[in-house]
Amino acid sequence: MLISVLPVRGKRMMDTFLKFPIRLHRRDSNWVAPLTSDLRSFVSPERNPYLREAEAEHFIARDSRGRTVGRVTASIDPAHVQRFGRHGYFGWFETVDDQAVARALLDTAARWVGERGMTRLTGPHSYCSTQEFGMLVAGHGTRPAAFQPHNPQYYADLLTSAGLQIDFRMDTYSWHTDRNHGQLNRLVSRGEAMIARHGLRVRSLDPARWDQEIDLIHELMSASFNANHDMVPMSRKVLGFQTDQIKQFLDPRLTRFVELDGRAVGFSMLMADANEVLAATNGRAGPTFLLRYPFLKRRVHGAVVLMIGVRPEVDGLGIGRVLAGEIGRVGLGGIPPYRAVHTTWVHEHNWQSRAYMALSGARPARSYAIYGKALVS
Repeated sequence: MLISVLPVRGKRMMDTFLKFPIRLHRRDSNWVAPLTSDLRSFVSPERNPYLREAEAEHFIARDSRGRTVGRVTASIDPAHVQRFGRHGYFGWFETVDDQAVARALLDTAARWVGERGMTRLTGPHSYCSTQEFGMLVAGHGTRPAAFQPHNPQYYADLLTSAGLQIDFRMDTYSWHTDRNHGQLNRLVSRGEAMIARHGLRVRSLDPARWDQEIDLIHELMSASFNANHDMVPMSRKVLGFQTDQIKQFLDPRLTRFVELDGRAVGFSMLMADANEVLAATNGRAGPTFLLRYPFLKRRVHGAVVLMIGVRPEVDGLGIGRVLAGEIGRVGLGGIPPYRAVHTTWVHEHNWQSRAYMALSGARPARSYAIYGKALVS
């Protein structure tokens, strides 16, 4: 069939772009619809500072009868290009099971970034590697935690048939109080030993000093992620925007700072698993949901690891062990009502984090991949 790929212009087309997955995935009981109102903020250059730091375009695909059959974004992160080379991203990729649609969307994204001097297309990134990214390639039969993308199994075949190959893989992990008790206790004990050996102090985020605490997280994140081989640390404005969007799920007790001689040298940031609440919305926060929201939020039992960072100059003091122990404490039910912990993406080359996963007895729960292809000039 004839496929037209159009840039999104105006509120009506953007609503179509944002709501298309709700119709596409309505029969998948494991897919959790994000709130459309939150997505509107995320795609708005007036609200999302990242879209003032980078270039991005949104597209929808329509068939010959005018029906929306897919969507995609193309984006370029100047900071990433400066550090890693001329790579452009595709993201927000959703499509019916049709190779012609998938190819039309990906060709459009490739052409858009190529016209702006990029030599490689990678993704999916929405919109970059510090936001939600990755194609689910294993674990489709489980419900994702927050910030874990979910997509049909046929997506991977559509990408490879369109000429993209896997650049690297990532996994997510989960711990549960009743399944990993002994291993998590071991992580806690190892962390406590490091605290005693090096005179460390561990504290929670102080909500009364919210802005200063986010400043500190940004400082620690920038220092610890500075040598990352796939990621450019986000700006303070972008971090502030993203944490404000999820602030209602950022239980201060779940963010932990490790201090040495009064100076913060590491942190871990976890949030309550918003997907446990959002599963009841189907993308809309109607009156019934708003009445149920406080009750639903109190019943969230999972926590999601968002970020972990350690200053490189304190490598060797076991700060990572301390943070792993603090996360293990959450998994053991030490911070009610949480009884489970889910990670976001652990890169296949992140040997240190994978070693902690092995110690905790956790196995990969969901696997993701980033795909890429060279662009013909």
